[in-house]
Amino acid sequence: MHCLPVMLCVRERRCVIIGGGPVAARRADALVDAGADVHLVAPELDPAIEGLPITVHRRTYEPGDLDGALLVIVATDRKQINQRVADDARQRGVLVNRTDVPDDGDLVVPAHAHHGPVTLAVHTSGVSAAAASTIRRELSDRLDPDWPTLLEAVAPYRALIQQRFADAEQRRDRLRRLTDKAAMRILKDSGVDAVKAHCDALLEGTP
Repeated sequence: MHCLPVMLCVRERRCVIIGGGPVAARRADALVDAGADVHLVAPELDPAIEGLPITVHRRTYEPGDLDGALLVIVATDRKQINQRVADDARQRGVLVNRTDVPDDGDLVVPAHAHHGPVTLAVHTSGVSAAAASTIRRELSDRLDPDWPTLLEAVAPYRALIQQRFADAEQRRDRLRRLTDKAAMRILKDSGVDAVKAHCDALLEGTP
């Protein structure tokens, strides 16, 4: 059975990490990058955690740490504690990511890489984290570097087109043409300013 692929919006939401090792440090860094309000609970900290813009509680876990949380990352090296946190979280309706037993959580964090507005994510259904990382690198290496540039250039026009064109077919056509092969060719041949002129023409309704 496959998991449902989603992008979880955690901006300004309370996300709790239980554990202070290298895995917890990586999760904390990813959550900070996503704009979360990160709280980490652990008596000992990996050096990589120092300096991150998060709230650190240097002590053992308490059930109240989950109050108001959207997500808890369970990342200690003690299975009994991890199970207790997961059980407490489910009683409170908090999403659980277990780094020791991923299948026992509500979500997993796939191997991923950000390229501007493009996010590449790879999940191997728990078979091999190493393989997921390798595939992620392969995809990143093969990604056309102009894709982030094109998407950043046309991003402001999406909302403008949605507002201007009431007809659904016309709207879909204009949105598709923001990033189709022709738009990419304009970028490669003539640069960002030419792409913006192309978007202006789409916005004005020019064929």
